[in-house]
Amino acid sequence: MRSILFLPLDKIERVPKALGSNADKVIFDLEDGLAKDKKDFGRENFIEFSKSNFDNRPEKFLLRINGLDSNDYHDDIKMLKSCSNLPYSIAIPKIEDSKECKSFLNDLGKDILVLPQIETPKGIANIEFWNVEGINFSGIGFGSADFTAMTGGDMGIDSLAYSRGKIVNASALYNTIALDGVWLDFRDAEGCFSETKLIKSMGFKGKFAIHPDQIEPIHRAYNPTDEELIWAKGVLKASETAGTGAFNFEGKMVDAPVLARAKSIIEREV
Repeated sequence: MRSILFLPLDKIERVPKALGSNADKVIFDLEDGLAKDKKDFGRENFIEFSKSNFDNRPEKFLLRINGLDSNDYHDDIKMLKSCSNLPYSIAIPKIEDSKECKSFLNDLGKDILVLPQIETPKGIANIEFWNVEGINFSGIGFGSADFTAMTGGDMGIDSLAYSRGKIVNASALYNTIALDGVWLDFRDAEGCFSETKLIKSMGFKGKFAIHPDQIEPIHRAYNPTDEELIWAKGVLKASETAGTGAFNFEGKMVDAPVLARAKSIIEREV
């Protein structure tokens, strides 16, 4: 799940364009991307699209609902309960405790993958202390824009390093993937590419996008470089005759974690 493209639910006619961008997933938005007076219209669009089982590709779509502390949340739950088909996963904004994920699942009364979005200082502080029993994650997302709006920091590398590290570490703890927040300037493809390269190096497995033009630079950043492929293929070839245990490749030790990294690089080749 390298790329997750936001699509406000008042723009349901843009589904073909969103899918044509080659985004790995499309996430319908009922929260920040939708004006208050358009949320009912967005829900109607979602219900109607769900009747086709999401164009018979439910695995391609997610839905971001409104926060549990909002009045709109209850309308979102009512909408989801009325749908006979649900998408791949539900993203829940401003999560600060695993109890909130469990509260959502209890309110919904159905099993579904959840994608908590961590967007507040309290959420960052608590994330490594969750009780995740009974929760199945599709990933854990970082809402960097909302987070920095609360902290007063900017969205530069240094100011986001700590919070991003917490997201990556928690995702590994809970055996799921870390997903980074959006690059806000959709006209700056190279900026999006550079930031994606950075968060890839930190351990993030994907990034949210706000425009179809951001999908290409995100995917390009996640594609292995020629140097990575040469190294990975060399490691795997050397492993064929190395026997069991660690072995030497180009003067460096290769053990199980390094071998797993080489395999993951090969898997990303497109």
